[in-house]
Amino acid sequence: MKILFNIVLVLSFLTEALASVSLIGGPEGVSAPGLGNQWSMHYGFAALAIASLSLWAWPYRTNLPVVTFALGVLFTFHTGLSISLTIAGDQQAGMMIHSVLSIACLILITQRSKWCDVTTTGDQNA
Repeated sequence: MKILFNIVLVLSFLTEALASVSLIGGPEGVSAPGLGNQWSMHYGFAALAIASLSLWAWPYRTNLPVVTFALGVLFTFHTGLSISLTIAGDQQAGMMIHSVLSIACLILITQRSKWCDVTTTGDQNA
């Protein structure tokens, strides 16, 4: 399960970092200020925030409270985006990627107590 969690963190980071770059730098991104319809750019910065979660959680990826928080956020994000993309019906690849990551997060959430260190502090180095 630790390996699966590492894979989920890496895939979440890569997927959202790529989405962030393409949305921020795309035709409705930073090069189109003042046009009033820059939701693409706004989502790009949100994707950057989700991508950063993987980096912030990486040093604590066996700490139960940190893993619980990270998986909760990632599960909610990937599930919500999977539903949104399914309803839109025009981005099948994105829908599949987010669905797989959502299912992986759900599996990891239900099994986390078996592979995480049970600590109550947020800083293992203290």
